[in-house]
Amino acid sequence: MTSPTITLTVDGTLLTCKGAIARLEKELSALPTGSVARVLVNDVPSRIDVRAWADRKGHRIVHDVRQGEVFELLIAKGERPNSPAASGAVIRSP
Repeated sequence: MTSPTITLTVDGTLLTCKGAIARLEKELSALPTGSVARVLVNDVPSRIDVRAWADRKGHRIVHDVRQGEVFELLIAKGERPNSPAASGAVIRSP
């Protein structure tokens, strides 16, 4: 199995959890679906919050590992969970 190509790295080790997620959301929004972001956080609550954010936004965690004092997560950008493309809905005009 090959490793995914990382398009973006967000080092949240010196940021608050909110700061890491805000930066991740801003920078990931400019990338196409399928892009992979590497996120580094240094505590369990931040790891949990990043995972919850990714799930809420329709992204997929493809890697989650602790390396010493740092958690490394790889997140594949997905469609927004409520978007027609993500839900498989077919849009028809009246």
